[in-house]
Amino acid sequence: MRKRIVPVMAAAILIGLAFFFGLRHKSREVDFEIGGQKVKASGPIAYSGHELLVPLKFAERLLGVNIRWNPPASLPKGVYYRGKVAVLMYHHLSRKPLLPSILPADRFTEQMKLLKQDGYHVITMEQYRRFMLGNGKVPDNAVLITFDDGYESFYKLAFPVLRKYGYTAVDFVIVSDVDNPGKGGLPKLTWSQMREMKKFGMGFYNHTYDLHYYVPVDDQGGMGPALSSRLYIDDETRSEYNEEYYRRITGDLGLAERRLKEELGNTDSALAFPYGSYNDHVLDAAGSLGIPLTFTVKEGLAERGETNADRINGGSNLRTPAQTIGRIRKFVPKRELTVNGRGVPLAAIQPQLRKGTLLVPLDDICRSLHIAMNYDGLKGMVKLTMPKARHA
Repeated sequence: MRKRIVPVMAAAILIGLAFFFGLRHKSREVDFEIGGQKVKASGPIAYSGHELLVPLKFAERLLGVNIRWNPPASLPKGVYYRGKVAVLMYHHLSRKPLLPSILPADRFTEQMKLLKQDGYHVITMEQYRRFMLGNGKVPDNAVLITFDDGYESFYKLAFPVLRKYGYTAVDFVIVSDVDNPGKGGLPKLTWSQMREMKKFGMGFYNHTYDLHYYVPVDDQGGMGPALSSRLYIDDETRSEYNEEYYRRITGDLGLAERRLKEELGNTDSALAFPYGSYNDHVLDAAGSLGIPLTFTVKEGLAERGETNADRINGGSNLRTPAQTIGRIRKFVPKRELTVNGRGVPLAAIQPQLRKGTLLVPLDDICRSLHIAMNYDGLKGMVKLTMPKARHA
């Protein structure tokens, strides 16, 4: 059976490549379908950097929105960005330098000092939630401090520093490690430590119950993150069915949510993906469980309404504290793509001027509007599906 499948797959791949390379090297007609209605493209269409580029005016007409590509509005001195949040990401801290990926506590202390000196404003998770999900405001140069994995060093080394500077932070914990102490490895937080820290504004959220590891994904020994991969079942020589996979991850995330509520009294929810890896099934599972905010490890500033947010790695020992905090400004865009006045995060490529026409990345624009895109290379069709109502 496998020998028959391989040529078919290869042919499909070649057809798809021919379609996209055709878009890249020459103009061709592409039809669009949105809301069941077909729309003919006007102007040149291009494919570059894994993004479909269409004329700005056509994108406005297709989606019924106002799109702009302009320099950001000038800001007062000392204001680096406005209406955005830099979400800093950390993991384990140590008293002495150990590995490039483990930040010494004194460097963390210096980073926190620089945040205050350089005019950044550390916000709470509640401020972040209201900003992302409603009409809440955040200060200029807003920063949210996050930790992953729930290491005990958050309590022993980070917590005293955070209290010194009047900051709050959140930690995404692997809940099974808390429920089952003594599993080995670096010491993890306890429920009592987290309850103590919650009194001072710290927050603790979902990093899965027990899906922070790699699993086999095929019969060749390939491995993938347990949350975002369908498990290969060796005894049955098959991968999980979609229903099995969805049930497994929903059960795990739901158990983590329940334990966080039971032990800490959480009334809100957030999820950081292990290894930053996720897919549509994971997002759907989170939505079904009432988890409205998720966090990746991709670097960038988080925009209002961007519920699946980028973060900036602050935990590398390869940079000085000044270099780490200075990197935040690197992610402030020189020009901004906006839809109806709201910034659009650009995943792969920026707008391009071709033959006097400004082409904009339709993928990113649709992603910001929660519109699903599907390419049909054989028909030269791009189908756009409007978003469904998210689970409460």
